[in-house]
Amino acid sequence: MTQLGFNAAKKRYNRLLWPAMAIYVAIILGGSWYVDEGTTPQWIAALIAIASALPVAATIWGIVRWMEETDEYTRMRHMKAFVRGSAVVMSAVFIVGFLQLFEVVENFEIFWFGPAFFLAYGLFACVPMMFGKTV
Repeated sequence: MTQLGFNAAKKRYNRLLWPAMAIYVAIILGGSWYVDEGTTPQWIAALIAIASALPVAATIWGIVRWMEETDEYTRMRHMKAFVRGSAVVMSAVFIVGFLQLFEVVENFEIFWFGPAFFLAYGLFACVPMMFGKTV
């Protein structure tokens, strides 16, 4: 684990984030245009689906790498937010899973847990700072 300066770590993170998000948008737009339900072979749709997820996975690993490369204060603050966001989303996964298992709710689109994680992580990173709590 190499500790870089905050600015160097942020530049390295941005060099990964913005191209990954541009690729993600291109794949989503191109894939939604190309894939026609019922006529596109399933293997092509599967490849487009996997390709759509890879930039997001790269971004998540980029966040983890960025946290490892920054100073102790930033690392602690974001690791806590990351873990708390993960705990909230994993709790929701189990709750929804058991509600489905016992047929209390219909099937839920699992895709929405990804954006829920980023929302929870962002809130846990930002909200404490708004109330003066730094760690």
